[in-house]
Amino acid sequence: MQWYPTPSYLLKRKVILDFLGTVTVDDFLEIGCGAGDLLLALAERGYKGTGIDLSDDAVLTAREKVANTLITVAKGEIRAVAGKFDVAIASEVLEHCEDDVGMMRELAAKVRPGGYVVLTVPAHMSKWGANDDFCGHIRRYEREELHDKLVAAGLRPIRIYSYGVPVYNLMKPFYDHAISKRRCEERDLQVRTKESSGMWLFTGMQKLFFLLFNDLTMYPFYLLQQLFFKTDLGNGYFAVARPMEQQGD
Repeated sequence: MQWYPTPSYLLKRKVILDFLGTVTVDDFLEIGCGAGDLLLALAERGYKGTGIDLSDDAVLTAREKVANTLITVAKGEIRAVAGKFDVAIASEVLEHCEDDVGMMRELAAKVRPGGYVVLTVPAHMSKWGANDDFCGHIRRYEREELHDKLVAAGLRPIRIYSYGVPVYNLMKPFYDHAISKRRCEERDLQVRTKESSGMWLFTGMQKLFFLLFNDLTMYPFYLLQQLFFKTDLGNGYFAVARPMEQQGD
């Protein structure tokens, strides 16, 4: 499975890593880990954890990335994972789920007392585009909808940030236009979901993307997006929640 960093992905990863750096995490679970870049970033920071995905290609790629680290990767669904974790992460997963509230409940069930559920989702149905169809999305979220679904799943939202302004906003129309030239009608929803973690555009420009888009070149935009966290201007939401019975933040 080919993977390369995009600005929108790096902006999202930064928000996740910054939050995890503020809490105590002995171990984590990431569902829908894809090609494993977030797993690798967590491994480089000394975290221990487990990543799961439904795609054979994604699992193979992720395993290669985190070989000889404290992170394991397996194929399967969340209900097959044993044990509980300090943090359960679902980044760009819920929009693929028919029963997203049920998935939130399963995430909450994998968090031990004192732990967190960390989510990212695409924002605003008004922003629906070709990439949503291509990747097998069912929905995009509004802030209030995401908040209410977290509560319905027995979770207490701690923060919901709108991330990616302005870079994600600027690149999405371009990406939708480019991907609209590819046919996705012949692939069913499940196939599109399994393949959504791979890269299907600019496949000959992987090295260039790594050169252009990295933590150094993106640093000014990491700072800029923080100014818009409490707005609804971004194309994605980052959310942190805890099971209702847990007290304190």
